Amino acid sequence: MILLLDLGNTRSKYAIYKDENILLEDVLFDLSPASFYSIPFWDEITKILVSSVVHLPKESELLIQTRQVQLTPQLKSNNYSIESLGEDRKYLALGAGANSLVICLGTCITYNVTNNAHEFYAGAISPGINLRAKSMSDGTVKLPKIDIEGKYPRWGTDTRSNLLAGVMAGIEYEILGFVADIKKSQPDINVLLTGGDAPYFAHLFPVDMHLLWKGMLQIIK
Repeated sequence: MILLLDLGNTRSKYAIYKDENILLEDVLFDLSPASFYSIPFWDEITKILVSSVVHLPKESELLIQTRQVQLTPQLKSNNYSIESLGEDRKYLALGAGANSLVICLGTCITYNVTNNAHEFYAGAISPGINLRAKSMSDGTVKLPKIDIEGKYPRWGTDTRSNLLAGVMAGIEYEILGFVADIKKSQPDINVLLTGGDAPYFAHLFPVDMHLLWKGMLQIIK
């Protein structure tokens, strides 16, 4: 069995695969050894691949290292400083394939573009949903912290709905703007959404919540 780990800023997730079939996926409650021991089939896992934007505690590093596969995603680039690209973004680009725009909606929103030769050549990063909502509350005296809802207005009629529209409709228009711009040079580009907040925008483009796993499987199988 293969254990894939996605250690993010907001939460850490894992997926267990047997051959190319996913058996289960879930969220780690923290990064302690106890959390890893609680993963089902722990003793049957033979390979572990990690995609991380955080630091593992030393004791957890030691726990997984005997089964950890020390491979890094190899992705071609076209005039892009590929060494500055996070592993998670590389895996997403690998999972999506050539001529793709992957929009990952997590703590931050990342835009990841590959061309027809499957070279990573462009991207962007902006604040995610909760960062936007929190910054307006933290940075002002009277604006409240709003709860995010799947159904959101394009325009608000009170302070709360104004904030919700600014966050959610603002992200929608941002996504549509980036897509419209890249389609000037790649009219048939494949647009995919992924990440924890992607379902909020499933009415815009297809959502693939397993895209990171697909990219990781390409180098571990």
